[in-house]
Amino acid sequence: QREGENPNNRSSPGHSRARVLVRRTMRLNGTITAISTLFASAALSFAPNRARHHSRSLSPLRLSTKSNVGKIDDGWAEWATANGITSPKLIVHEPLEEERGKGGVRAGESISALEVVARIPNALVLAAMTSPPRAVRAAAEAKNFSWALDLTAAAVASLHPSEEELAGDDAESVLAKQRWISGWENGGWATNGADLGECKWGSEGVTGTLMATGSDNDHNIYAKFRMPCHPTVHRAGLGLAMLTNSEEGDALDALMRRGRVYRSMRDALAPLVENPTERKGSINERRRWDVADTLSKVLSRATKIDLDGETGPEPTSVIVPLHERLGQCDDRGANVKLVAGDDEVMLVALRDIGAGEEITRDYVAAPRLDDDSTEGPLRLLLQFGLPPSAW
Repeated sequence: QREGENPNNRSSPGHSRARVLVRRTMRLNGTITAISTLFASAALSFAPNRARHHSRSLSPLRLSTKSNVGKIDDGWAEWATANGITSPKLIVHEPLEEERGKGGVRAGESISALEVVARIPNALVLAAMTSPPRAVRAAAEAKNFSWALDLTAAAVASLHPSEEELAGDDAESVLAKQRWISGWENGGWATNGADLGECKWGSEGVTGTLMATGSDNDHNIYAKFRMPCHPTVHRAGLGLAMLTNSEEGDALDALMRRGRVYRSMRDALAPLVENPTERKGSINERRRWDVADTLSKVLSRATKIDLDGETGPEPTSVIVPLHERLGQCDDRGANVKLVAGDDEVMLVALRDIGAGEEITRDYVAAPRLDDDSTEGPLRLLLQFGLPPSAW
């Protein structure tokens, strides 16, 4: 205590400094507590998967057992048979909850290298070049152009076909594609609000969906609070970094990049949504949120293929039934590859595949957003929603 300083004077310099220190400490502790609460459930649910990943890596083959496969997906079998998809040597199971929509496709019997294991009609493949004209017109109104825009426009239009399309000569394939896309449940990380935790700092803090939360001007809006973006997006970025053991800046940049891409197409594609999902909000808000959900699901399923059979400067970004639900490959790489035919897309074995072995693709080779340089667990979780067992 300084000489002459009144210990009861609460406005003295010593007490002022103490109060500032206490307030800063309380804010820091509050932030840590909020982040811990937000992602505790997600981290705990991922922990068992990490253990399974380490044990599975000791096995040379990812073979099926009663404990690691779901029940047969009868809905898929019925839809595939009705629409001309053939895969006589494959068994399609419902993905397990911890697989987050990726996996469950296995060899029912031995498959030889270069053998065609599945045939998918071109009419079922989601591609910009086969999307309805109204989807092309809508995409032309977007702020920025990209493969993600074109494919999302095609997906939204296919999910909400017009009366003219339903009455046309291709009505059967239009309905088949609508049923397939309407069955997409999983997407990239936080497509489902449960990924953020059920608390005021998590799913309750988003505006419809995490991707739709915030604006392009958030940096200026929240600068006075010393935050780089919307608080909910900021907290999500910290949690995403924790889950993937990545740099906080990289995780936050990836989330904000995804949001900018969404906002560049939001207003252009929203009118394509005829019947938005029921949730709290105006009809225009719900249309925009459906665009965000569809974009996330498109990003998590897309692949590249030369549909015209010619090698051009850039393969076409598409989504192919069956291929879009395959599990992530191990260190040996994918065991199948898409090959375009005259009127079908074929799934061809790249090596011998034993009975019971999982059919896999390499998500690392999938198209990515412009300026996206994320790698490893951060990309595999954020873009594709893949669980730690795939990292």
